[in-house]
Amino acid sequence: MDPVAQLFPRSGEIAAAMIARCAAEIPAYRLLPATVLEGDLVANAAAVFELFLTTVAEDRRPTSEELSLPIAWGAERARDGVPLDAVLKIYPLAASVAWELVDGDRLALGARMLDFLGEVMPRVAQAYLRERDDLDWEQREDRQNLAASLLAGRPVRHRELAESYDVVVFHLPALPASAGTRAATDLFRAVRSGVDSQVLVTFKGDGGVLLVPDGVAAEAVAARVDEICGRRCTAAAARAATRADIPAAHSEAVEILALAENLSRPARLYRLADLAIEYQLAQPGPAREALAQVLAPLEEHPHLIDALRAFVTSDYNRGEAATALTIHRNTLTYRLGRIQLITGYDATRPADARHLAAAMTAYDIVRKNG
Repeated sequence: MDPVAQLFPRSGEIAAAMIARCAAEIPAYRLLPATVLEGDLVANAAAVFELFLTTVAEDRRPTSEELSLPIAWGAERARDGVPLDAVLKIYPLAASVAWELVDGDRLALGARMLDFLGEVMPRVAQAYLRERDDLDWEQREDRQNLAASLLAGRPVRHRELAESYDVVVFHLPALPASAGTRAATDLFRAVRSGVDSQVLVTFKGDGGVLLVPDGVAAEAVAARVDEICGRRCTAAAARAATRADIPAAHSEAVEILALAENLSRPARLYRLADLAIEYQLAQPGPAREALAQVLAPLEEHPHLIDALRAFVTSDYNRGEAATALTIHRNTLTYRLGRIQLITGYDATRPADARHLAAAMTAYDIVRKNG
């Protein structure tokens, strides 16, 4: 079978496999957000792969104009602090993924791949070095590697490092499909360059990590991230009294962030003290199960669960809760009465209200975690 006809319809799938392989085998790419890897880089890889297949089908070399975008994309990794060897390694790795998927004449396609890589890689290297000369590249790479080393608990030697940090984790806001694949890359770069210069910034998976040293307020840094993103982000912070405590603080912050998001808490910066009750209820045990069972009889009445959630979220304000549900206040009162009849707890009585609020938290956690 003609390899071009075989591979062209699968260019998107193959590009995704290429980037997944590169992220697995090239550590520098794991410091980029998942949104960048799965969006911008996959789109770039697909475009380069389709250009290669086009030149094979037309039995010609790529033109300088056709190569201009792939070269620019490769050079842009200098802005992300990705070392040149990692940028160049992605090309033969990606080619090997395509090679493994070919059922037809591999030798002929392999020869064309080598020719294509010979055209692209030297030009990418030249453009990358030009780009790096215009940037504080060594400082960018050093700071990103520092952040990664501290999070991994590896010893580092750096005279200017603080001893104590707030570890802040956050998720970049979801971007509309109309924003395009480059939007996440642009936002990632804006966050990294826009926060206080003393803050170390890196990314793990789909989340950002900020190492905020003593003397810089984590709340102010989180507010700056919100400003850059154009909306409030849900974030969590944990204190590392020493650099050796940073990995444990990062794990704590990740748990707090996941808890805030799973419970649909309003977007803001959370610390453990803000969600201490919820954090304790999140731990498996008979108390959590017993609380979750309080609302089990309401599972067949989702509108009642929604009413209780709105009432608790509004700090037990009937007017606000009714507005949030777009129902009449009397309708809300009726639903709260039904909740009392079914569960035995009256949401309008302080003691019962606290019990129902804890039950709602346990119910949400159990439903999310299974």
